[in-house]
Order: sequence, then structure tokens, then C-alpha cells
Amino acid sequence: MTVDEGTVDKPEVALVEDERNVRELYLDVLGARGLNVVPLDSVAAAEAYLARHEPDLLVLDVKLGDGDGLMLLDRLRGRGFRTPVIVMTAFGTVERAVQALRAGASDFLVKPFGNERLVSSVEAALESGRRLVELELAAPTLGPGTEAVRALIGAEGGLRDVVALLPRVAASDATVLVRGESGTGKELVARAIHAASSRLDGPFIPVNCAALPSSLLESELFGFERGVFTGAHARHKGLIEAAEGGTLFLDEIGDMSLEAQSRLLRVLQERQLTRIGGREPVSVDLRVIAATHRDLDAMAASGQFRSDLLYRLAVIPIHLPPLRERVRDIPGLIHHFLQKHAAKKSLRPPLPDAETLRRAASWPWPGNVRELENFVERAVVLGRFDPESLRPAQPAKASPAPAPASVGAQEAAASSGEGTAPVLPLREAVARAERAAVIAALQAANGQKTAAARLLGVSYKTLFNKIHEHDIREELHIG
Repeated sequence: MTVDEGTVDKPEVALVEDERNVRELYLDVLGARGLNVVPLDSVAAAEAYLARHEPDLLVLDVKLGDGDGLMLLDRLRGRGFRTPVIVMTAFGTVERAVQALRAGASDFLVKPFGNERLVSSVEAALESGRRLVELELAAPTLGPGTEAVRALIGAEGGLRDVVALLPRVAASDATVLVRGESGTGKELVARAIHAASSRLDGPFIPVNCAALPSSLLESELFGFERGVFTGAHARHKGLIEAAEGGTLFLDEIGDMSLEAQSRLLRVLQERQLTRIGGREPVSVDLRVIAATHRDLDAMAASGQFRSDLLYRLAVIPIHLPPLRERVRDIPGLIHHFLQKHAAKKSLRPPLPDAETLRRAASWPWPGNVRELENFVERAVVLGRFDPESLRPAQPAKASPAPAPASVGAQEAAASSGEGTAPVLPLREAVARAERAAVIAALQAANGQKTAAARLLGVSYKTLFNKIHEHDIREELHIG
């Protein structure tokens, strides 16, 4: 940060805007908030200034007289520029917003916007920057031999960078967003952060946002007052209040309804909540760690997820690579799960042979670490590994389609039992058809249970029960 006389301790904001009247307006609005604003009118002026200074925040217009602001942002990020950036444009499209977010912008403002929207965005971005500085200065508190790190087996390979970051993350109270495919260990990371933090003695409350209907999720998270709905016979404190002094882990945050997102945003901004049906705010002290396998940036750009909540959640972003990108970790993971499940079941662990390890290294593991653990647990129970289960299925050879038979021929074949599929008991046939329909709906809805239920013409609760009844959960890695 550049420090001039009279600006000590004032956050410095570099403002790049080529329209003079607009630039002066923003200068007045932000200056009135106690910020040291440096006005710049072009890409060239911005590059010259940023080559010599490191402000606390860059507010950048996209369409400038001598160039494109997003291209400037790309160049800056390529040179290791770490300052938070807010992008402004009068040409607001979903594609442009996604481009800005992926280029590393903290926020995307579409002109015209109100003064309060500008101020709130700037304050949130400055807070994010301060959190990152705190992490850089924090002393490591998570050693390689601690129980929290031992839970993240394989950290010597693809998770090395993640584990190296955990000490600083744990030392801060900043909100964390863990991204990664299903089964990569997002909850393990959240538990490791909690276990190494100053909140260790407080509760760790995990909540799966995809496992409950939106109305039920809200009442469980935020609590409710007596009499607010049928069955509310007494005041109920929600899981946010239950996490007081500890950590709230919100898994699959991308499945949370927009209304619940608004309530959560208030908790993060004001550290207060209002129970459903209540009027008095309740102060809360907790840390929030969220996780998702979805592309929240694209969801925010299309209006499916609140962008202001995304920025609040992703103060510290952590990405977990899929197991297929961590091949070196597989032998260590197999050894860990062998010891874990053999001890739990009081059995002698089988030893994997060379063929098992070879196939394990080449298997794509769509279910990631969870799928690998299931594979190892099955080997412990059976007393041996089955490498054949990791062989890709061979596609069946296509056979010529038979010519359509007449109705009379079909009836004759049915009466003689020839040329027909095996007859299943009605109950089993119905169950198979039901299971196939649920899987097809979930796949068509990209795992969104509310949309899948709508496709099937059933309630969310019915779909939820069918997923469990037919054991679909692990197969599709949902919920």
C-alpha cells in the first residue's frame, strides 16, 4: 500500500474509469467513507500506477478508451497481482460476468448501480483482502503429525498444497469455501480446519443442504418460534445457534434455496439471525465452512446463487483435486483404509497384489476417495482384493434387430414361452422400473432433487425416500 501524508491507515483504492463525471462521482462516494481513492482514467495509466504501487483494492471498468479492462486483469493476474478486484461494466451479460469472475474478480457491478451497492461491494472486497493478509501473517498451528492432517491421507501427493494452506486457514476465523467433486474429502478438510482452530473445544455441526427440502432446511438452520406453523409447539433453536462457539459446515451449499441464502448472508454480514416467525435478532458467534461440487460462479452469473453470498463464502477458497489426478496417493490411501477397516472389524487385512495396484492406478474413480474406501472395505470383508471389479466393462456386441412380429405371432410366442424375456415377480419388476425412473430423473436434472421430483411428478419427500429405498445415493454420489 502507498502511504501519503494524511492517509495513514486509510485503505487505498485504485479506481480505473475513463468517464470523468462517473469517476468523480465514485471518488466522492468512496472518499466520504474514509477511503484513499486514486483516480485513473485509462489502461495505460493503471498499468503505470500498478507497476509501482500495491493498493488494497482495484475497481476496474471493462470498456476503457485505450483497451479492455478484463484483458488488463488477465495480465495483472499473470504477473502475480493478488489485490482484490471489482469489475464494472455497462454491458452486463452472463458471459461477461463469468469471464470476470474466472479472471479473478471479487465482484461484478453492472451500470448503473446505486452508491450503496458500490460501497457494500468495496467493503466486502477490502474485508476479503484483510483476511488474506491475516492468513499470511498467521503462525502455523497444524503440524504434519497432528490427527487433523493424518485424516487427510495422501497429503504427500496431490493434497500437499491444500495441507500446506491449512495452518494459516485454521489460524483465521475467515469463511472457507471448499470445492471439489463428490467423494474428494471436503468434510475431512472442514474437520481438519476446525480441529486445528481456536474453536476446537466448540461444536462441529455438519449440515447437508441437499438432503432436506428447502422449507425444512430453513427451520433446521435458523430455528423457529412457537406457533409459527402446525406442530411448532415450542421455540426451537436451529443448527446455527447449536454451532455457537464452534464451526458450522454447510455441505452442498449450491442446493440451498435463494431465500435461505438471503438469511445466511445476514448471518455472515451481521453475525445475527432471526428465527422463523420471530422478530428479535439473535447474536451468534461461529465460523462457517461451506462446500460444493457445483460451479457456483456460473450459478451466480445466471441468478441461481446469490453473488454477494458467494463472495462472503469464498474469502478463503480451497479446491480439492479428484482422485484420478492424485494417482501417487492411491497406495497410501489403500494402506490407510486397510488398517482402518481391519481394526474396526477385527480382521486381518489382505495385501493388494501388483495387478490390483496397477488397475487401481489406472481406474478413473468417479466416486473419488469414497469409492476407493468402499473398494478396500469390501476386500477386508471378503479377505481378498478383486482386481476384476476394476476392469472396464466390455460393450456388448450389437445384434441385428429382429423384424417386427405380428400380434398373432407375439401371442403365440408368449403362450409357448419362446422369444420372451424372463418373467419377474410383479413386485421386483415394479421396483426395478421405479429405480430406473428415479436414476433417469436425477441424471436429467443434474442431481437437483427438487427438479427431479418435478420431472417424476412426486413430492420431494417421496423422491428422498425412494433414493434411500433403492440405494441410489452412493451409486450417483448425491446427497
